[in-house]
Amino acid sequence: MSSNSINVLLLFSSSDIGGAERSLSRMAFINSNPSISYQLSTFGSPGPLSKWIESKSIKCYSFNYKTFLLVKHIILHKPDVIYIIGFRLSIFLRFFCKIFTKNLLVQGVRWNPNSTSKLDKTFRIFEYFFSCLLDGYIVNSNAAGKIITSISKKNTKVIYNGVPFLPIEEIVLPKKKYVITLANLSSRKGHKDYIKVIAKIVKKIPSSQFIFLGNDNLNGQIQELIEKEGLASNVNYLGFHENVKPFLNQSKIFVLPSLYGEGCPTSILEAFSLSLPVIAYRIDGIPELVSHNIDGILLDVGGDYKLEDAIENLLMDPVKAIDMGKKGYVKVKEKFLLDDMLNKHNAFFQELN
Repeated sequence: MSSNSINVLLLFSSSDIGGAERSLSRMAFINSNPSISYQLSTFGSPGPLSKWIESKSIKCYSFNYKTFLLVKHIILHKPDVIYIIGFRLSIFLRFFCKIFTKNLLVQGVRWNPNSTSKLDKTFRIFEYFFSCLLDGYIVNSNAAGKIITSISKKNTKVIYNGVPFLPIEEIVLPKKKYVITLANLSSRKGHKDYIKVIAKIVKKIPSSQFIFLGNDNLNGQIQELIEKEGLASNVNYLGFHENVKPFLNQSKIFVLPSLYGEGCPTSILEAFSLSLPVIAYRIDGIPELVSHNIDGILLDVGGDYKLEDAIENLLMDPVKAIDMGKKGYVKVKEKFLLDDMLNKHNAFFQELN
């Protein structure tokens, strides 16, 4: 590595693993630019994220939620750039770096902070007054970019998530069985309302099958609701899986029922990369990925055209579903590959230096 190489500390706020963690870590995995190096780290304790990273024979530093360990690492390793994924932790780092070090600090905004939630309101107020302590933002949707540029004059770069290129595989209709959702179980992801939607679909199409993949952040509430609605034979919650390709390959439709707080969902790109049509709500950065009635179906939250209608439509018209999935595959291949995500990050960090 040359003497003027840029060392980036990619710092996640916890050891949970979701779309942001997967896409950014994978980006660091494939980096071969001799002018840029990435250190992967989590402010949290060793957990799902660090274990996944280290399963790739890559070091992941865990700071056990102790600021003195993080500060010690920064002083010893002297990263040129700290790329922080997490708002609360960045508050401390802004003041620390501004006073004690010369590290450049970049805030990663992986969601659209425009809601009326307490967190989003606090975020917008804090950024309005204290974005001066940052050196830039990286957001993964134009929707988020508009919010940031409305409250800060700092350099803001929109870089969409990316997925590895996968050669297209022949689609054999009988093998496609499931309606799949890939998202950690949480309130904002809309799983509770989605279960009620599934109950309506099952009444009309009793053979329909649904699978959920992702970490359970609702402490069993979704599993209890599945049982309560009598859907145990139609809905399977399979937990977190690193490799989602086998499940996507067995599915014919991808549904993301998120109600707010999305940026550029990696799960949508993963679904497109395996030629699945996507059904989602028209919120945040999702319309920047999904083209309505071309590669998927977009719905208005609370609109007349319901989620169950969209799912039933594609279940009853598999030819349409396959055609949409093919178009989604082409879109990912042209616009949302991991290499492009990496190159744009590297260029941004080089510009800062």
